[in-house]
Amino acid sequence: AMGSAVLLAFLTFGANEWGFGGKYNTVWAHTLDSKMASFIVTGESRDTVSVELPHHKAKCVFDYVAGQPAHESKKVPETARINAQDVLTRLKGQCAQGQSGYWTYQVCLGGEIKQFHGQDSYKLGKFSHVEGKILKYDKGLPCDPPSNPTERQVDVSLACSDKMGVQLISEPSTCKYTMTLVLPNVCSDPSYPKMMQTAGAKGKAPDDGHEDWILQIRESDDGKVICSSHSTETRLAGSRLSFRSFSLKVEKDKGSYEKVKGSARAMGRVPLSDTELVVSSESISHGSGFGGKLAYVDLEAT
Repeated sequence: AMGSAVLLAFLTFGANEWGFGGKYNTVWAHTLDSKMASFIVTGESRDTVSVELPHHKAKCVFDYVAGQPAHESKKVPETARINAQDVLTRLKGQCAQGQSGYWTYQVCLGGEIKQFHGQDSYKLGKFSHVEGKILKYDKGLPCDPPSNPTERQVDVSLACSDKMGVQLISEPSTCKYTMTLVLPNVCSDPSYPKMMQTAGAKGKAPDDGHEDWILQIRESDDGKVICSSHSTETRLAGSRLSFRSFSLKVEKDKGSYEKVKGSARAMGRVPLSDTELVVSSESISHGSGFGGKLAYVDLEAT
C-alpha cells in the first residue's frame, strides 16, 4: 500500500491508495473514507457523490450539474462555437497523458482510457458516445470481481489549453472517474474553461473552471445526522463557477426522518434567498430563482 496526503485548501486529511484487485484505487481528488469525500467541480461537469455513516445507518448524496444557468449564459457566436463531436472526429486516434500521484492516465480520443505505472496497466474505459460537452467512456476493467463486477467508466470534460494533456483526474465514487482533456482546439469557444499549462500563456486563468469540493456526513451527540458539501476555496471575491442545478439528500436505512432543515450560501458567506432553495422532507435543492452561485450547502435531519 502507498501512503498519500491530500491538501484541500485549509483542511489536510490522510488517505491510503490501493491497487486493483483490492479495494479501489484513489487519486488526488477521491473518497477519503466512508464519511468524507473530495471531488472536483469543473466549468462543465455533472456528478453524483455519496458518503455514509458506518453500518449503512444513513447516507448523504450530493448531485449537481455545473455550467452557466440559461439566464446568465454568455452568448457565443455560432462561428466560434465548438462542438465536442467535431473535436472527436477531427482528433480521433490522438492520445494525451496526465499524471496524478502514482499513476499516469492516457486518454485516446475514440479509443480507450488507461491507467498505468511501469509494467502495470489497466483499462478504465472504452469510448462510447458524446453527451453535450462530455466524452463518455465505459466497459472498463470490473471493480472487484466477483464481489463487485461493476465495470469502470469515465466522463471526460474538455477545456482550453495551450497544449494537449489530461488534468483534474478524480474518482468521486467507486470505479466512476472524471477527468479533463485540455487542448488548444476548443480555445476559440469561450464557453470552455481555460486551463493553460505553460506559465504566461495567453489567456491563462489558473483558477478558472475548477474548484475542490468536500462532501461529509456526521452524527451529533443528540442523534442528528448532518450532511454538508462545500468548496474549499477561501477567496472572498467569489467563485468563477456556476451551477445549473444541485441537490443534497439524506437517506435513512430504515424509515424516514421526522424533520429536515437545510441552508445554502454563495461565496463570501452570502445566504441563498428563499426563492433560490427548495427544502423537502429529505433534501435541499435549487429553486426557480437559483442564480447559479453556490459555495456551501447543508442538511440537518432528526
